[in-house]
Amino acid sequence: MSNSTTNEILQGFSRRSLARVCYLGVFVVLYYGTELFAQYPLLQWLGLFGLVVVFFDAVICARRRWRVVKSELSEDEASDPGC
Repeated sequence: MSNSTTNEILQGFSRRSLARVCYLGVFVVLYYGTELFAQYPLLQWLGLFGLVVVFFDAVICARRRWRVVKSELSEDEASDPGC
């Protein structure tokens, strides 16, 4: 795996992480700071659905990142003859 590919993966990972954190922050502020969800229950359900999507996106990204790290580690061990 080349350095540019690793940099592309890390840049995409940080943007997605930032988007997830922003969504969670906005949800918490709206939930605790306003009565918006009490007035509009459908909006609350949409927000909860968004939380589920954020959760599964985080799990998928973590699994993908773990596969990349694992393959890089196995490539390094294969090229290192002794330790």
